[in-house]
Amino acid sequence: MQVTIKNVPWRFQHGLIRRCCYFVLSKFLTSQKMGHIEINIVGVPNQFNEEGALGYCSISDEHFGSNKKVPVWFTIELDTKQDLCTFFIVLCHELVHLKQYATRQLREYYYPTYRRTWKDKDITNRYYSQCPHEQEAYRREAVLYREFMGHCGIDLEFIGPIVPSNRRVKWIHMPTLL
Repeated sequence: MQVTIKNVPWRFQHGLIRRCCYFVLSKFLTSQKMGHIEINIVGVPNQFNEEGALGYCSISDEHFGSNKKVPVWFTIELDTKQDLCTFFIVLCHELVHLKQYATRQLREYYYPTYRRTWKDKDITNRYYSQCPHEQEAYRREAVLYREFMGHCGIDLEFIGPIVPSNRRVKWIHMPTLL
């Protein structure tokens, strides 16, 4: 697996970002499939203020026209104006989407018209909160974050539920040492 990081400040610890990608995807993908994955992580300052999202995961443009049935090139865009804890929770969320694309649970079609399918069922017109791929990503993000930080030996101090204005209620742990 290759992870390229662009426009992400060093305070987000690039080595930890790469370790997080490997840790999360190794829970879902075979080592053979992981060997083909290429991820381009791009920092976008103020993405939430401009686009209303803290992160995006998409199949990279290089995939289209490559005649590959299973996508292996991905772009993850993350808002760099968030705290370290939120940054890694959002990264875990977007990596769940990457897994969904790589396993073909989630597919997007652009011709003749745009369509999104989940396990071969059309979900194009569903509300964001009713989309099964988003429900899975929200369900897994905090669990994956806690497991990853524990795997890295980073002590977590429980601070209770946090309700940011742009996220659902999640039980979030803040790292005390990085």
